[in-house]
Amino acid sequence: KGDKMKYKWYLIIVVVIIVFFSIKYFNDYREKGLDDVINYDISNFESLVFYEGIEGFEWKTDKKEHAEEFKDFLSQYRVKRMKDVEWNSDVSKEKGFSVSIYSQGKPIPIMASIYEKRILFVNEGKYYKVINEQIDIDWVENYITEHPN
Repeated sequence: KGDKMKYKWYLIIVVVIIVFFSIKYFNDYREKGLDDVINYDISNFESLVFYEGIEGFEWKTDKKEHAEEFKDFLSQYRVKRMKDVEWNSDVSKEKGFSVSIYSQGKPIPIMASIYEKRILFVNEGKYYKVINEQIDIDWVENYITEHPN
């Protein structure tokens, strides 16, 4: 009788583990908003830095309205996680930029490389493809031009 009880408990534990990882996998690979992936709390916002290439621009701001406008910009896009093997590391022919978002009380910033059709979310080492319209990189470049440091 004791062996049957142990077997039932092992079976329950295995089923719970399988269900947990199935839900986690589904959640990781479901469609979501880019603002859900690159998520930051405006009330703890410290600074926002945009970079482009090695010799490109760098723009930094500590104004909350810029962080809010960038969050609104991100919210337009829907993304879906890519498998690591689907990511092509050659981004030389793509327009894009990198962003770092610093928050109070957090020693490590949120970091991402954003291209027209895909995103590398550095903090989690995950890749995403844009599934609605391509990201308007020109919007970021124009925003920086219109709001000089």
